[in-house]
Amino acid sequence: MYIGKILSIIAGILTLIATFIFSWIAIDSGGVIYYANGFGIIKNLPTMFTDTETLEAVLDIPAFAFFIIAAVFILFLASGVLQILGAYHRVPIIIGTLVVLCITSLLFLGSLDIINREDWIVNILGTDEPLIEDIIPYQLLDVNQLDLGVFLLYAGGIVGLVAAIYGPSEF
Repeated sequence: MYIGKILSIIAGILTLIATFIFSWIAIDSGGVIYYANGFGIIKNLPTMFTDTETLEAVLDIPAFAFFIIAAVFILFLASGVLQILGAYHRVPIIIGTLVVLCITSLLFLGSLDIINREDWIVNILGTDEPLIEDIIPYQLLDVNQLDLGVFLLYAGGIVGLVAAIYGPSEF
């Protein structure tokens, strides 16, 4: 097996685990802890299509932009699978890796308070209902700081970038 295929499978597995198992950041909003992870995006995805006026008022973003944001998040949720498909073709891993790196960059910007992290996590990225209490999403660090999931996402993006350079065939 060629190195690009192995790396694309590793990148996809890292991305899927980081997306759905680990917490990216947890926010305490009024005594309720919201966990940002893939399940939070899935839970809040219908709101981006049906309640855009409320989100527009809270996040100060034009309503039509939520359709674009929702499309990017749908692509992000599929990015781990796209990276695994990169074992056969180069294009899926490039798309999956770029989306992962963009979302991870936005999470890092949120940690620097360049964008309003609490509003985004409560309304778009987060859920206050863990899938399995104290297990999924797994939160290693304290509330209000970046958690292990962000760094695993970043690692999956970097490994995917290297896999995209090598490609699925012999280099």
